[in-house]
Amino acid sequence: MFRRLLIASLATVVFAPFAHAEPGDSVLALSTDNDLFAPTQTDRDYTAGLAITYSSNSQEFIDNPVSQVSQGLDGLLLPIVGGSVEIPESAALEFGAYGFTPEEISASDIDRSDRPYSSLVYMSSSQSYESPGAGSGWTTSMTVGILGLDAFKAGQNAVHKVVGSDRANGWDHQISEGGEPTFRYSAAYHQYLDASQPDQQYKVTYFGSVGYLTEFGAALVFRDGLISSPDNRFNPELMAYGERAPGVSAPGGSESYFWGGLSVKARAYNAFLQGQFRDSDHELTANDLNILLAEVWGGYTHSFLGGSEISYVLRVQSSEIKSGTGNRTLAWGGIVFSKRL
Repeated sequence: MFRRLLIASLATVVFAPFAHAEPGDSVLALSTDNDLFAPTQTDRDYTAGLAITYSSNSQEFIDNPVSQVSQGLDGLLLPIVGGSVEIPESAALEFGAYGFTPEEISASDIDRSDRPYSSLVYMSSSQSYESPGAGSGWTTSMTVGILGLDAFKAGQNAVHKVVGSDRANGWDHQISEGGEPTFRYSAAYHQYLDASQPDQQYKVTYFGSVGYLTEFGAALVFRDGLISSPDNRFNPELMAYGERAPGVSAPGGSESYFWGGLSVKARAYNAFLQGQFRDSDHELTANDLNILLAEVWGGYTHSFLGGSEISYVLRVQSSEIKSGTGNRTLAWGGIVFSKRL
């Protein structure tokens, strides 16, 4: 059933652009991340990701079956943290995959002082809620996926063969090798600051999630330049490695702006490092990991004719691992192509 849900969700993402949404209200985006897109051009840690996202404020799309399940969770969980649930302003569905590797990928042996191999194939459903007249809003996301499949392994080694990079030989030791279902629910409260202007926008976000990433934190986000997309559909602070479903901008006209931000979070659990219920060949313990993490990012977005848009972002995160080879700063870049439908 779990695999059938993922397949059905992927079909929804692919065919959603053909639904009868109002013109200009829907966006299809293709995003890719890679640590080779960063100035350091390493091939380790969060090494790559690929996702396709469809977002819309069409009521027909907001009422799709997967989003209804996600909204049902919102009705149960958001009131616990003081959120009020009404009809979402917009919704998004995303399907993607991403993975992590240690620094030395040519060896098949395990380096116990470094991070384990790990990967996720996932589907995410997200909603944005506005608080009328309050200058604030909520974003929620439900993600289901499978850890430990060979899909990322095959993709990475195929790309490495084409570009002449080393083959990654340690995937047989990845977290949950062979596949294990996983889940995450996240919620974020956005406060749009009074200092914002049409060409300068600022907000503070308080966020938390439970599941394969369990954490809470706060972020400061800004945009500066020619901006026409709505604030509540621009949430780069909520990216969880390759997952972008709440963070795809919806171009409403010409755009050309710089953006960035910083966040501080306390992370209690990370399945990509600690494993889940199944035993894995290489896992780290909570004592091996830093609880407090800091992340900064900066990017640029530019629109073209026909509602097309491209964005680039560079992200840097403090070390997740306390000591050993794995104690290092993470850096990766991302590119997003989007098209208003």
